[in-house]
Amino acid sequence: MRNYAEITKRLKHLDVPIELLGTVHDYPIYQIHLVPLIDTPKHVLITGGMHGDEPAGVEAVLQFLERDNTPLLKNFSFLVIPCINPYGYVHNTRETLDGIDINRAFETDNVAEVAIVKKALGQTQFSLTIDFHEDYDATGFYLYEGKRDEKYIGPRFATAAKAVGTLDPEDPGEDAPGLAEGVYKVATSWGTEGLAPYLLHFHSEHVIISETPTVWQLEQRAALHLTILDTALDIISGKEV
Repeated sequence: MRNYAEITKRLKHLDVPIELLGTVHDYPIYQIHLVPLIDTPKHVLITGGMHGDEPAGVEAVLQFLERDNTPLLKNFSFLVIPCINPYGYVHNTRETLDGIDINRAFETDNVAEVAIVKKALGQTQFSLTIDFHEDYDATGFYLYEGKRDEKYIGPRFATAAKAVGTLDPEDPGEDAPGLAEGVYKVATSWGTEGLAPYLLHFHSEHVIISETPTVWQLEQRAALHLTILDTALDIISGKEV
């Protein structure tokens, strides 16, 4: 069992206020807003811990919050949910206490964790959302990308990822067409059951699902998640052309 209190401790050491979104099975779910002094239309959502047996996403979110993001606040505001599924995280299980895969439940409103995420989203429209995951069967990194205007930037993600680790040679399936080496399109056949397609349909013009292989060390997995995030932010802000 993992210690969720360690996450809470790290969050409470931040220089920004944390907000309690709700409590599920006695575990609090938090959100953090990083807001610039001047308003920006470029809102970014960062999430981790959808599946409790994928701790690298939670670690990546915590490392993002613990670093100095002042330069980014010139162009972006951030909504961050470090761990969507605390029960799963503590008990190292993909599902919730009720045996529900949260990432297959966003078409419903009767799953507590889903309701909490939807509450956090409100009516916000995001320029970018990224959900950190990992894959026990993968030997390298891959990601899914969805973009309303279909102007995909997947090849640049693949190039950035190779600086941290290898790309997975296997097609993950799930009816997702390939966009580039290690990059796959969020499939329309998924409907809106998963967080990323739900966001693409209702809340975001650009979504990313970052998938790191569990066989890598935790630090390498977290570093690759943050590399993908930073690459996307650089592209959106015009730093990378």
